[in-house]
Amino acid sequence: MRLAKLHARIANVRQDWTHQTTTALTERFALFGVENLNVRGMMANDKLARSIADIGFFEFRRQLEYKAALSGGAVVVVDRWFPSSKTCNECGCYRASLPLSIREWVCAECGAVLDRDVNAAKNLQRTALASGSCPDSQACGETGSGRSRKTPVKPASMKQEINHVSIGYG
Repeated sequence: MRLAKLHARIANVRQDWTHQTTTALTERFALFGVENLNVRGMMANDKLARSIADIGFFEFRRQLEYKAALSGGAVVVVDRWFPSSKTCNECGCYRASLPLSIREWVCAECGAVLDRDVNAAKNLQRTALASGSCPDSQACGETGSGRSRKTPVKPASMKQEINHVSIGYG
C-alpha cells in the first residue's frame, strides 16, 4: 500500500509539472517547433531509457498541442528524418555523417563552430517560422502588452512578422 501511494504521488508530481510547464510555454509563445522523435528507438538505449520514460514525450507534446490551439498558437511537427543536427544553421550546408558521440562540429563551408543541440534547435526554429502556421498572428498587435499577475514586468516588444526562410533537406 505504501509503495502504491509513493507511485501515485510520483505520477501526480510528473503530471503537475507537465501541465504547469506546457501552460507556461503556451502563455509565453504562440509558435512551437518540435521534432517527431523516434521514442521507441531512443528507449533501446539502456543508459537513457529510464530518463526518457520519465519525461513522457507523448503526453508533453499532446498537452502542448491542445493548449497552443486553445490559445490561438500552433505546433509545427518536423519530420523525424529532417537533418536538424546535420545542417549548419549559418549557411545551410549539410553534413552527411554525424555520429551521436560528436557533440560539437565545425561547418566545412562557413567555418562556424556548432553545438549539436543548439544547432538543431535553431534549425527547428527556422523551420517552424518558415511554415507560417501561426494563424492568429497580427504584426501590428502586442500580445503581451499588459502586466499580468504572473509577470512582474511587461515583456519587451519584438518583431512579430513571420520570417519566411527555407531549409533544404540536403
